[in-house]
Amino acid sequence: MKSPPTDRHRAMAQRRSEGLSLAAVAAEFHTNVERVRQAIKRVEAHDRGRALLREDPASIEAFDLMGELPPLVRHTLAEHGIVRLDDIQGYSAEELLRLPNLGKKAVAQLLEMLENYRMVSTIDKP
Repeated sequence: MKSPPTDRHRAMAQRRSEGLSLAAVAAEFHTNVERVRQAIKRVEAHDRGRALLREDPASIEAFDLMGELPPLVRHTLAEHGIVRLDDIQGYSAEELLRLPNLGKKAVAQLLEMLENYRMVSTIDKP
């Protein structure tokens, strides 16, 4: 899985948002334009994922945007009508493993996410 954006990535995104060109940001950080573009894209996706997760803690798309779930896994789940962690509740691990592109690691990760979501949603309820 992807690690969250680094402080350096965030600094690049900040400088770009201040109006600097990609080339100017690249020169300032002693890198190339493509690396700057990738860093900014990573920061934006991660931040969109965090915002989405705040709105909908069960959003599988949010985990994908934050880099905590491979995009292929999210697309496979969506093809089978699974877009929220709640949607997994009716599936056993064996059933999930039968879906294409889902291996043991992805299924274990999904079940762990579901368990964490259940714990958080239980705590949040009065």
